[in-house]
Amino acid sequence: MIESFAQDGFCVLPGALSIEEVTGLNEAIDDHQLQFPDGWPDRGEGGRRQCVSILLNMPVFDHSLLHPEILPLVSRLVGKELVVEEHSVMVRAPIAGNPPVSKWHRDRPNNPDHEFGLEALSLVYYLTDVDETTHCFSVVPETVETKRGENLPGCDGSSARDVLGPAGTALLFNAGSCHAGRLRTTTSERRTIHIYFGHASHAPLSNHTPMPRRLVEHPDEDVRRLFSKPNEVTRSSLCPTVP
Repeated sequence: MIESFAQDGFCVLPGALSIEEVTGLNEAIDDHQLQFPDGWPDRGEGGRRQCVSILLNMPVFDHSLLHPEILPLVSRLVGKELVVEEHSVMVRAPIAGNPPVSKWHRDRPNNPDHEFGLEALSLVYYLTDVDETTHCFSVVPETVETKRGENLPGCDGSSARDVLGPAGTALLFNAGSCHAGRLRTTTSERRTIHIYFGHASHAPLSNHTPMPRRLVEHPDEDVRRLFSKPNEVTRSSLCPTVP
């Protein structure tokens, strides 16, 4: 996996989640949408809804952050300053007509001083089957040498590689990689979990996800360290009530 990541800037982890885990997570999404519909705003792009607060109410998603087989690989890639930056769940609706054009982009700049050129690392879990008939995630392969270089190539998706796999598949990719959601005319809904990891000494990646107290103040020191850089919305939510 390390060699694959160094060569392409991403690696695919088949079977990262079991069928039972995928079922439990999808049931939690269904429950959350019913209980907290305002937490699922339509963000456009052909019916993309994304919830950044599901961790607050659904502890079953803690496993996606603390996965005992994936977290060591994440730690090896990011390094000793590993922290969790963001967590969200995305639902892409079926599209009956012509799909929107993919919006190719890089989430973050690359870090030429890092072993793998990482400023931020993204982890994506597929919670539905993804194949040539559904929406899918697509990423442009780039070597470590390219990512640590001064001049990055353009980001037009012309050499992008579609990431396909059954529900339970996971993908790790450099958030500085050129990527997009490849949308298709399809009758299938696609569900994914999106997690970003970063460095404790760097500026916060975003101010989107409120992290729950059970993780920020977790009894395990190693877990607390992962959440030791709370963003503003997290700090605000954890403040004691002022009388």
